[in-house]
Amino acid sequence: MSLSEKTAKIIIALKHNLVATFVGLLFSIAIIKLIGAYLSSNIDDGKWEQFKVDHDCQPFINDSGNQRLSWQCDDGKIYYRWRQQR
Repeated sequence: MSLSEKTAKIIIALKHNLVATFVGLLFSIAIIKLIGAYLSSNIDDGKWEQFKVDHDCQPFINDSGNQRLSWQCDDGKIYYRWRQQR
């Protein structure tokens, strides 16, 4: 069986299972995006730790008494850890 015959069989199989192929493709794209988001958030953690020390950031407690990963810094701004310097 030649390469072109194998390729033709794969294409025919994908056409017959179009819905499964589409779902698999969407699932793969979602996994890649989630991995990218996770890796980019870990890169920012080191910068945030230094930023937090440099700007004397303290945990911010809102009126209801909940802390939602927000920080009050000496510049008067409230920073959210995952969006601190963007």
